[in-house]
Amino acid sequence: MTAVEGFANLGVGIDGTTSMAETLELAKEADALGFHSFWLSEGYHSRSAVVRATVIATSTNSIRIGLGILSPHTKHPALLAMDAASLDEVARGRVILGVGKVLNALRKHGLERAGTTQLVKESIDVIRGFLSGQLVQYEGAKFKISSPGSRLELEPSRDLPIYVGATGPAMLRLAGQYADGVVFNYPCTPSFIRYAMPFIEEGLSLSGRTVENFEVAAYLLVAVDEDEKRALDAARRFVAQKLPTRHSQMLRHAGVTAEEISIVKESVERLGVVGAAAELDDELVGKVTIAGTPHQVVTGLRQFLGSGLKLPIVWEIIGSNRRRSLSLVAKEVMPKLLQGK
Repeated sequence: MTAVEGFANLGVGIDGTTSMAETLELAKEADALGFHSFWLSEGYHSRSAVVRATVIATSTNSIRIGLGILSPHTKHPALLAMDAASLDEVARGRVILGVGKVLNALRKHGLERAGTTQLVKESIDVIRGFLSGQLVQYEGAKFKISSPGSRLELEPSRDLPIYVGATGPAMLRLAGQYADGVVFNYPCTPSFIRYAMPFIEEGLSLSGRTVENFEVAAYLLVAVDEDEKRALDAARRFVAQKLPTRHSQMLRHAGVTAEEISIVKESVERLGVVGAAAELDDELVGKVTIAGTPHQVVTGLRQFLGSGLKLPIVWEIIGSNRRRSLSLVAKEVMPKLLQGK
């Protein structure tokens, strides 16, 4: 069966604004419902992805835990390796480590943006070195670990997968050349993935690999409800809150204009998120989300088949009752999307 006929897996994820209690509740539910992975973003300054992941690891059985993504700007890659190896021990080999440029970390911490691609490349080198269990010495432009070197004081149990959060051509090539997968942020669209795949494939060719052995994952804004209006209303509020901060490259591929972004920003400043959400039209919401009944969500997600996407990640479980939304995705959406179903 080809990838065009269905996805192999479906993931779910949330950011750090959700309480620890609800995060754990949703992760346990996702584990029981058979989702492939549960992803946690690292926001600045909300709840720690690593702390949330540790709590989840102790309370779930089979669901993979994605750290997507952590920033080597704010934490040395040796410490990222230490966190990942420690967490993987708790999770019994279920961790996926995502690294990359986190824009709000750079903005809020006043960090230098230049040289990010080199920094991420060197971070992968250092992380892999430490996760090998060997003594690490490293001489890079961004990171240096001098003789006699250093190593983890625990034995990593496996070659832990490393994914890169990428948007631009250089980082996409880097992901293909050095990482095990890529994670696209929201609002991801089929258009953006088709744009990105040639750059990833260039990187893969440099490492002698093909896309068959490389994961392509994306955070997708999904709002599902038996009632289309309720789904759209839930998505509307999320769009009003998040759209003004999104990466311009993603928004261009979604067909969102600079004028539309400006209107949303002005509306939020004038009316607040709730008031601005009420003014958003369905067309704009539809550009950046997949919102509607289970049937409509299946139709929307099928637009990604053949784009290169392998792992759709239902991001934020948008809805007034998130456990109910998660159950709808698992029982009425997932079976119609996965290969062999």
